[in-house]
Amino acid sequence: MSEASERGTAGPGPEEPAGVVPPGPLRDPADPFRDTAAAAPEPAVAEGQVPEAAVPEAAVAGPALAPRERIGRLRAFRHRERRSAALGATRAESRRRALSRERERDRSRPHPPEGLAASLVTSGGLLLAMVEDVRMRGSTEPADLRLLADTFARHNAAKEATVRKVLDRHGVAREVVERDRQEGTLLQGILDRALMGRHPVDTHTLTVDGALAQMYQYLFHERRDLVPALERAVPREESETLAAAFEAIDRV
Repeated sequence: MSEASERGTAGPGPEEPAGVVPPGPLRDPADPFRDTAAAAPEPAVAEGQVPEAAVPEAAVAGPALAPRERIGRLRAFRHRERRSAALGATRAESRRRALSRERERDRSRPHPPEGLAASLVTSGGLLLAMVEDVRMRGSTEPADLRLLADTFARHNAAKEATVRKVLDRHGVAREVVERDRQEGTLLQGILDRALMGRHPVDTHTLTVDGALAQMYQYLFHERRDLVPALERAVPREESETLAAAFEAIDRV
């Protein structure tokens, strides 16, 4: 038997010299410690499917499921997710609508008047309190009416010089202005005659009581009609200037 055949049957050959890497799995040159065979590519996910890694374990928890049952659970999970998203969008829309309604209510709420309108309201409020005081006391003597008559005269003169004049110039609420002018002149005449004792004695009280009731309505219409007209027609700066003029006449 030859020497070569003896070596083939005699058993394992000599050991590999040190430093030689035995053949094995391929290694990544960039990372020699990572086995490229173990890094298998992730399976592709078809369009419309949910990756299994994105589904919580609770959605498919349990014993090994048949493919059809597993797909059913995944669809139920996706349905719950879509329903939750739709519910959140509905709640957000409800909050947006509620805020919009609140803003509309804020805009519709009456705001305090400014400038000339504020001066007119203040003067009219003082007159209204005086009318109520005279009516509650039930006295129609000239001494009790003098303060009211004088205050009303200043109020009427201040309105003529500022409120009626500026509304006429802007061409706003002409009929309202003319009616206010006529009623103011009528009431002032009744009060002046009452102070001078020109009303018949038997009708004096009735005439003064009627004038007070009419003045109450007059001041109410002033607040209802003239104030909004001023706020619409008169610019802010002009209104502030006219307010100072109104108060200068009204407080003489």
